[in-house]
Amino acid sequence: METEKHWLYYNIHDLVRMRLEKGHMSERSFELFFSPFRTNFLKEEEIDLSVQNKAPEISEYSDAGGSYYFGDNHLYFIRYKVHLLKRNDLWILAGQRDLLPFVHPVLQMLCLRKKHCMIHGASVAINGRGVLLPGWGGTGKTSSIICILKEILGSSFLSDDFSFISLDLIYSNPKAFSIYPYHRALFPHLFKSGHKILIPSCLSNIFEKVRTIVKPAIMAFPRLENIAKRITPENMQVSARQALPDFEFSDKAKIDTVLFIERYSGGKIVLEDISVDRARQRLIGNWMYEIGKCSQEMIVAMGGAGIIDLSEYFSQMGTVIDLACRNREVKLLRLPKMLPQETGRTVVTTLKEIMRIG
Repeated sequence: METEKHWLYYNIHDLVRMRLEKGHMSERSFELFFSPFRTNFLKEEEIDLSVQNKAPEISEYSDAGGSYYFGDNHLYFIRYKVHLLKRNDLWILAGQRDLLPFVHPVLQMLCLRKKHCMIHGASVAINGRGVLLPGWGGTGKTSSIICILKEILGSSFLSDDFSFISLDLIYSNPKAFSIYPYHRALFPHLFKSGHKILIPSCLSNIFEKVRTIVKPAIMAFPRLENIAKRITPENMQVSARQALPDFEFSDKAKIDTVLFIERYSGGKIVLEDISVDRARQRLIGNWMYEIGKCSQEMIVAMGGAGIIDLSEYFSQMGTVIDLACRNREVKLLRLPKMLPQETGRTVVTTLKEIMRIG
């Protein structure tokens, strides 16, 4: 009989409860992404998702053109050797590789059932008022968060990257920070001796191109992929507490303001209203893009296998986002691409104006 000695347990704001088989190749990724939600034990009947090495045997399945096998409440990715299936009320995700990319679509599915969803955006609380900062990667969300925490009294940290939202609340997701060479000015304490050595900023673009080329080949060898993630000189992963040792953290906050951050080719700073419809379209599209290729393929396959209704999946996301944005300040801040160093200060000034902070 299996006991808690075989598993690591995670409780994400009582929305989703997961367990991970100890020794699994996903341990490091789960530690980086979910460690703030670690808990000592969960009862079997409380668990929504089990991530493990092997799945129960499936006696019968259909073939989706050689890409995956599927049947009632089960799906097997041939290329990645990843299995998703449901047993009673428990979802099982199994495979001997890092499964975090395949967790995201299932996590979203489980959140949606409780009228919550995950979006790609940083978030803070300012005197209890929640602020969402959606934006593409590299638009300055991290620098904006640092400036807000430093310059606006009563600010506390919620998330740097992915946030959980309900109809009226933002929930924290203080996962590990990905620190790149260009973050040196924001996190000088992380670049002192004793921390991982990163490549110079001037080589980042070259390294990114090489990584893009070799990544598909490396993914065919799960253990090599895990080693590559650990030793890459492109970035280092540090906990949110290590990255932000001097700032307050919050667990949740009532949604007050949504400020989209966008870089564009113009020369002026522009602040404009954005409709709820446009906000919904951007948030769904941006989340879908930022979760990455494996997660995207997983969502398509789950739809094709009938595990989810794709139209309902995105409709439910849209409903949560619509209600979260309705009757709140929703703005788009467009910043010149040529002035990245101004992002944080501009976001602080803009929020003070929108939220009428003295």
